[in-house]
Formats: sequence, structure tokens, C-alpha cells
Amino acid sequence: MRLSTSTNIYFNRPDGSKAAIVDSVRRCAAAGYRVMDMNFHDCVTFRKPFVGDEYRRWLDEIALCAGEQGIVFSQAHAPFYNFCDTAYQDREEMDRLIYRAVECAAELRIPWLVIHAGTAFDAADWRKVSLARNLAYFRPLVEFAARRGVGIAIENLWDLNIAPLRRYTAQPEEVLELVERLDSPWAGVCCDVEHAEIMGQDPAAVLRLFGDRLKATHISDVIDAQSDHLLPFSGRSDWPPIMAALRDIGYRGDFTYEIHRYTARLPDELVQEALAYSVSVGQYLLSL
Repeated sequence: MRLSTSTNIYFNRPDGSKAAIVDSVRRCAAAGYRVMDMNFHDCVTFRKPFVGDEYRRWLDEIALCAGEQGIVFSQAHAPFYNFCDTAYQDREEMDRLIYRAVECAAELRIPWLVIHAGTAFDAADWRKVSLARNLAYFRPLVEFAARRGVGIAIENLWDLNIAPLRRYTAQPEEVLELVERLDSPWAGVCCDVEHAEIMGQDPAAVLRLFGDRLKATHISDVIDAQSDHLLPFSGRSDWPPIMAALRDIGYRGDFTYEIHRYTARLPDELVQEALAYSVSVGQYLLSL
């Protein structure tokens, strides 16, 4: 298990601007990272070149920079939307960008692409209908990705922000059932330990439930639902049991930070030292 971090560790800047992916790669390499997560979702939300006709040139620049800096990408985050919502307006564009993320992941030799499930809020039997709609959506996506050597890792979510509504896959057994029903070696789970923590679940128990289906991680700490995506030991999570669970299930993927709030308000003059410290924290956690 290697320490990794999302490109979003250096992305949101105090003035509201967004850093370039290559700047994040260079800064993370200088701090001591050698493995990263490519966040395509941010590139859609904030309309980076990924969404335009020149995306291949943009991708080539990232690949060249990563190679020069000694960085490899071991997982990525796909764009996502609620494809279970039959009234969703931009379905065609979002599907195009999700499939584009698969192709870009393949070009960067990324083995696992993380994505969110959808929820059928319009259905009375919402859990049963959500499962059916997710299976119908993910089966062709998994097949498309598998032909390009990319696996699809479905992430556990949270839903306290929409209570009393429920979000499908906020319960870990729903994630596991979906992945098992997809019945493909190219379909797995991404465990977001913070999402489990917010939901009042035991992250270590969730990791053990996922077992060998676990292919990717999102690692961050949380104080509450408004203070999230923090560096470990900055919030309420109990890390030794989490590390023990990863060890006990024989997890073979990477330990990947998703801590975009960590540097979001830091001036650039302090960022490099903060990134180096995050490496030290990660190395300590891996030592457990």
C-alpha cells in the first residue's frame, strides 16, 4: 500500500481560482508524493480543458509532467450525476464526459476509476428501483472500461444533508450488493472512510465488509458535515483501527487522500510545507 493524494489537494485557492493540474502534480512531487489520483470530476465542475475539444493536448501535458516528476496515477475520480433521475437535462453531455474519463484513465494507465451511484428519488420502492437502474447504467460502462483495461470502483456515499430522503449506496451493504450483482472483476468498491464516519458507521467495520472488493480509497478526516475533507488527525476519526482493517483484509490498492479543504485557504507561501507535512502524516499512518 502506497501513499497517494488526489490532484485536488492543491486546487481550490483562497481567491476562488483553481490551480492547474500540472501545478498540483509538480507541488506534490516536490513534497515527496510519487502516486496520485487524477480528479476528472473537478475538471468538469470547474470547466477545465477536459470538457473541450483540446482535451487530448491537455491530457498529454499532464502525462508529460507526471513522467518528468516521477508521478504515477493509480486511481481517478470520474464525473458523476444522478443518472437515475429520468428528468435530468444534461444526460448526454455527462455521459460523454464519463466515457471520456474512462478513455483518459486508460491513456494514463490508471487501473481504477471511482464513480458515484445514482438514486431513484421518484420511486416508492426507491432502493429496489435504484439497484435496477444502477445495474442498467453500470453494466455497459464496466464493459466499455474493461476493454480499455480500466476498472470501475463505486463509492459509498452519505445522505444526512438530504434527510429525510435517502441516497442509494449511503449504506455499505447497498454498495456491496451492487458490485456483487455486476459480477465482474472490473467492478469494485471505493471506500470513503469519511463518508462512513459522517453516517455514524464504523469505518473499520465497513472496510472489513468490503473485503477483497475494495479497490480504491478516499482518505480524509471530518469534524462535522460542514468541516470535512481534512488531513487525518484533524478531526474525529480513530485511525489505528482503520489501518488495522486495511491490513487485515489484505488491501492491495493505495491509501489515497481526498483532502481538498486542507490547503484551500492557505496562501501559496505556506502550501509546500503543508504538503510535505501531509506526506509525513501519511507515512506515519502506513507504519501502523
